[in-house]
Amino acid sequence: MAKKQFKIGEYAVGGIIAVEVTAENIIVNALDWNSKKPVLAEMKLPKSMPDVLHNIDCYLWDLTTSYYAGKVMDWIKTQIKK
Repeated sequence: MAKKQFKIGEYAVGGIIAVEVTAENIIVNALDWNSKKPVLAEMKLPKSMPDVLHNIDCYLWDLTTSYYAGKVMDWIKTQIKK
């Protein structure tokens, strides 16, 4: 299981994107900068889903800019390959 918070600031909904990669799921949350509480409902997708990376990428584009969405996706891909 791997967890990481991307503190993006004003370019992301809430300011922080938290990602957790477990053996079965990938979980993405948008957290408030000050309170660290979820701003939107979390996205939890099984890794076995056929187009899971595409769905997460689309969700990240809703949360932040394409640059930061790419950075988060790069990290997720490295965790899936482990």
